[in-house]
Amino acid sequence: ACLCPVFSFGENDIWEQADNPEGSKVWKFQKTLQKLSGWTMPLFHGRGVFNYDVGLLPHRRPITTVVGKPIEVKKIENPTEEDLLEVQKKYIDELYNIWNTHKDKYAKNRVSELTLIE
Repeated sequence: ACLCPVFSFGENDIWEQADNPEGSKVWKFQKTLQKLSGWTMPLFHGRGVFNYDVGLLPHRRPITTVVGKPIEVKKIENPTEEDLLEVQKKYIDELYNIWNTHKDKYAKNRVSELTLIE
């Protein structure tokens, strides 16, 4: 079977996130929630049904999805961590390839480069 890396440009543009500088009420609320539950959610908004300023619907902005080169994955009954990391590296390398090939066309106004975190 093949694993196909996919990257969608513009997904981050369909929502706006409220400013929450360190020390603000929103920041304090999020930090408290994070301490209590182990996670927090950003305060975000989109557009409304009858207005385009505030609401819970996503903004009408383009999303372009690019499918990368398929990665052949061998069936292994009991894969080792090394086996998994090998496939993961190929997948991540192809995501970066998609980004570097198409970023100037689909992410012209980007404010940063692609960074994957663990």
